[in-house]
Amino acid sequence: MGRAELVENLNKALSYELAGIIQYSQHSYLVTGKDREVFKDFFRDMAEEAQKHAEVVGDKVVALGGIPTVEPAMIRQSVNIDEMLKQGLELEREAITAYMAAWAACDDNDLPQKFWLEGQIADEQMHIEELEKLTSERTAKAGAEKIVLREIS
Repeated sequence: MGRAELVENLNKALSYELAGIIQYSQHSYLVTGKDREVFKDFFRDMAEEAQKHAEVVGDKVVALGGIPTVEPAMIRQSVNIDEMLKQGLELEREAITAYMAAWAACDDNDLPQKFWLEGQIADEQMHIEELEKLTSERTAKAGAEKIVLREIS
């Protein structure tokens, strides 16, 4: 695998981070009603994290001799909180795919790149898991029938 393929995949990841900045910011503006109190800050935090990721990935592309993309991936919009969360989940799943492709494009002896990418992948996985919980795609099942609430005296 070559450096050009690594740069290409990092630029794909960058496009998802750029889309995340815009999409999550837009969601924070549009969320209304009782959900606004919680989700406005949630979406703004997600936009801020996407911004930080974009800066690191953009710098990495340049360090590898490439030109960072300025084109965001598809930006999804909604005024419905459930749709917003599903759209965030789709975006995070696309981003992790790009990061994993970048990891696969690294040379076997390029351990620093791989280690850095593993951190990015771990961050994206945490976002996916949180959004899966918020969309009820991920719920606790193992041993749930054994959970007993005790009264604290």
